[in-house]
Amino acid sequence: MVDSDPIQATIPTAMPSITFIATSRRPDRYLEDPSFRYRCENPALALHAAGWQTQLTHLSRLQARQAGQVAVFHRPVLSPWLAWQLWRLRRRGVLLVADFDDLVFDPDCAGHSPAVLNGILPLDTVRRAFAASHRALARFDRVTVSTGPLRDHVQRLAPGLPVSVLPNAVHHSWLAQPLPAARDEGQRIISYFPGTRSHDRDFSLIVPALERLLAQHPELAVHITGRLRCSLAAAPGQLVLNERVAFADYAAHVRRGWVNLAPLEDTPFNRCKSALKVIEAGFHGIPTVCSPTADAARFRAAGALPVAAPEDWGAAIERLLQPEAYRDATRELRERILALAHPALLAQLWLQAID
Repeated sequence: MVDSDPIQATIPTAMPSITFIATSRRPDRYLEDPSFRYRCENPALALHAAGWQTQLTHLSRLQARQAGQVAVFHRPVLSPWLAWQLWRLRRRGVLLVADFDDLVFDPDCAGHSPAVLNGILPLDTVRRAFAASHRALARFDRVTVSTGPLRDHVQRLAPGLPVSVLPNAVHHSWLAQPLPAARDEGQRIISYFPGTRSHDRDFSLIVPALERLLAQHPELAVHITGRLRCSLAAAPGQLVLNERVAFADYAAHVRRGWVNLAPLEDTPFNRCKSALKVIEAGFHGIPTVCSPTADAARFRAAGALPVAAPEDWGAAIERLLQPEAYRDATRELRERILALAHPALLAQLWLQAID
């Protein structure tokens, strides 16, 4: 692959090829972006296993002559440089695909962006960025998205533009990992992985329920890994805050959990979110109590335990303290997750989308 990527090293040059292109602001760190990792690196690995040549690169380093027959731009924002590169690729007959895993292309929804709601960015800045992504849509041959609600937004904003839902999948590099050993019954860890620093409001929804639960069950502890501003009343040892970790170390933190949390405020932006946290935890045999998004509904029989009302989160977690309920939630959970989110399935969907 382009840059430091080894994926194409053993693939015959006669095979079809696809290039995944980051458009983020940090060309030197684009491979560290969790979104790019799942939307581009993961399908690249899966497609490579299916016999395709795959490349990863950044827009700033893109060489049109080296691009494959298909070029996938991750979360593109229209700019003169992007327009120039798209023109060059189109002249060479390259199929141009835009990929989105968040609602970042609808200017009317900018006010619902977590960056705005959590006070990270001003509304005007986010609206301009969303508008630039909206304008970019017209420059592409087709669009791929991570969820059905995102597809609906694309179809409304760009009627006639082909759009395919390519759900997130277990990361290809995790497939060889064994299931965790039996968990310590002495302390059950409730895990939460905010990822970006825009989930303060999401987590605050469930704080009262968590505080009541921790007070009633001293064997429970909440472990938060990532950027989050929160105030959670807990006894000593019941709240552990970890800094954000590199992806290479991330699975080790996921594996420690007993139950995972994925709360989301009910907004148009969050309704488009994927059930990635359900997938990650479920692959390691851990159920996720989550908000009832459309994508989470796909995993009702595979580790997702949707809860609509914030006050009911404590009861949903407490039910899992019953051994039979926990066994039912976790029995063959990895197999159930892989039946819906194996990276090989992702590769098949990619091939269908660009055929």
